[in-house]
Amino acid sequence: MYLSPRYLANIENKGQHPSLQIFFELMLRYNISVDQFLLERPTGKNTQRRQLDVLLDDMGDDGIRVITAAAKEIVQIEQAQSNGQEDA
Repeated sequence: MYLSPRYLANIENKGQHPSLQIFFELMLRYNISVDQFLLERPTGKNTQRRQLDVLLDDMGDDGIRVITAAAKEIVQIEQAQSNGQEDA
């Protein structure tokens, strides 16, 4: 995408709305869910989950195993904390 610094600054700082084409290009490039901008309550996955999906799609089996193990540990810690326990 070739945006002039002035155009980008106006979007970021002055609230200027980008063209529809630029808007969709930004959404696609950064894996941002368009529904979060258009709907009050987005359905489906939020932006962070969509970005994580993109990262996982590019990851090999070893990376997936590491992420899975980390996710399981996080779930156990959060469950322990919600149950009022400090150590899982």
